[in-house]
Amino acid sequence: MLLASSAASVDQALPIVFLDTSVINEYLRGETWAVQLFLIESRHGIQFAVNPIVLQELLLTADPATAPELHRILDKILILPVELRRAESMVSRSRALNSRSAHANDVLILSSAEKCDYFATNDARQREIFAAVGGAPQVVTARELVTRLQAE
Repeated sequence: MLLASSAASVDQALPIVFLDTSVINEYLRGETWAVQLFLIESRHGIQFAVNPIVLQELLLTADPATAPELHRILDKILILPVELRRAESMVSRSRALNSRSAHANDVLILSSAEKCDYFATNDARQREIFAAVGGAPQVVTARELVTRLQAE
């Protein structure tokens, strides 16, 4: 079971989509596929999740003009813990595969996302790193996830 430390609660029946910083930033900039993902969230019964590393990245890149909208969406998003044991394992797998492009933040983000159903990112480097270290969630772009959910 995933533990959430935010006001949002885990509904085991709903798929959990871990949102990378790139997807949230694109939503805040009004980019089409990210906005559509947030619009279909409630209609398709999915839950969004992040971890403290994504929150840190959002705070460092935040535009003061989008702060109210950021706070509004974060109130509905699960905050998952960083999974240190998984992160250590991912670092070992990454080294074994000679994937040196992984930053510590990437590994910590992926450690939390591993038990989710989807990992949504528009960052090609994140997709490459996750492919190198492997893991459970399906890695998708916002566009791919919107298309998949609309087809259901």
